[in-house]
Parts: sequence; structure tokens; C-alpha cells
Amino acid sequence: MRPLSEEEVNKYLNTFGLREKLIARLAIFEGMRPGEIFALRWKSVAGQVLRVEQRVYKRILNTPKNGKTREGAISDGTGELLQQWSHLVPNTEAEAFVFSSEAGTTPLSPDNLWRRSMKPKLMKIGLGWATFQILRRTNASLSKKAGVDPKVASDQRGHGIGVSLDVYTSSDMEQKKEAVQKLEAAVLRKTGNPAVSVSSPGLLE
Repeated sequence: MRPLSEEEVNKYLNTFGLREKLIARLAIFEGMRPGEIFALRWKSVAGQVLRVEQRVYKRILNTPKNGKTREGAISDGTGELLQQWSHLVPNTEAEAFVFSSEAGTTPLSPDNLWRRSMKPKLMKIGLGWATFQILRRTNASLSKKAGVDPKVASDQRGHGIGVSLDVYTSSDMEQKKEAVQKLEAAVLRKTGNPAVSVSSPGLLE
């Protein structure tokens, strides 16, 4: 399936309340895999640095897909939503999951969230086909369109673009921050919609 366009990204994000919008942004702008998003703990999103240390797959926590911990940048818009979300969840201790299940001790299930909370809303606007995998593909496509350096974008996503580049070069955090900001700006300026604020009734949808 094709990636989303800039206009579709705005439409996608504005369909959701705070939680789902934040999850979608982490895939679209920060380039995270779904298993990485749902395995995030509050200690992993301190400041403007995103540490990918675990992933959840079929309800089991293990190492990231490539076996390596990585650091990425957080766009300003995503950082703002994380702050809003931290004021609404019951537990923001270092080891607590950013997106926890009702029990509070395990991560939220990606499959359950998609099936119950995300897909039904997206179906109404014709974007029910845009799964988490499509969002990650969207990150790669729109990063390229926005002129983000391919090596920096790949480092942010945790996806190598070539052995020689991976071995001999590494993007620093300043470059990654510039990359996520550039992508965010390129997408959101299309409509002038910040896609950050959410109305009170939809916060916990």
C-alpha cells in the first residue's frame, strides 16, 4: 500500500483524541515501529531524546528488531502531546509504560487499540487501510520529500541504508532533531493545521 500524503496525514491525526494522535505521530514523525511505541517507558522519553530499548511483539517484551538500542529525536509537536498525556495517566514513574493496559503493569496491545479505537474512526474517513506499517512507510516517504538527509532519517528509524554508512558514520542528536522538525514542518504547513491540540471531550478516546 502507498504511504499517506501530507494532506492525509493531517486528516489522519485530526481524527483522533490525544492518545491515538500521539501514537500516530510517533510513527509518522519519529519513525517508530509499532512494537517500539507500545514498549516505551517514561524513562525513555525524558527531555527531547527518545530511547528505543525494547519492543513488544505478541505481548512479549524483547530487544528492538535489530537488537540495538538507539536514540532518536522528538519533534516539538510530539513533545507537547507527551506532556499533555503525562498529566492524564495515573503512573509516570520511570519504569511505567507510556501506553499501558488497564492493569497498568503491561503495555497496551497494538492489535486491540487498532481494532477497537483506531480503525473504526479511520474507516469513516476512508483511511482504514493506513496501518502502523503504512505510517512508518509514510515517515520514510515524506522525509525524503521534505529533503531530510537519508542517513539521518534511517538512523532515526533504526533502519540502515548501507553497511558502509552504518559502520563509518552516525548521525548526532542535533541532526536527528533537525530531521524530525523538518518533516513535521513540511507536513503540517500544507494546511496550516498544527495537528497538536485536541478538544477536551476527545482526550481519552
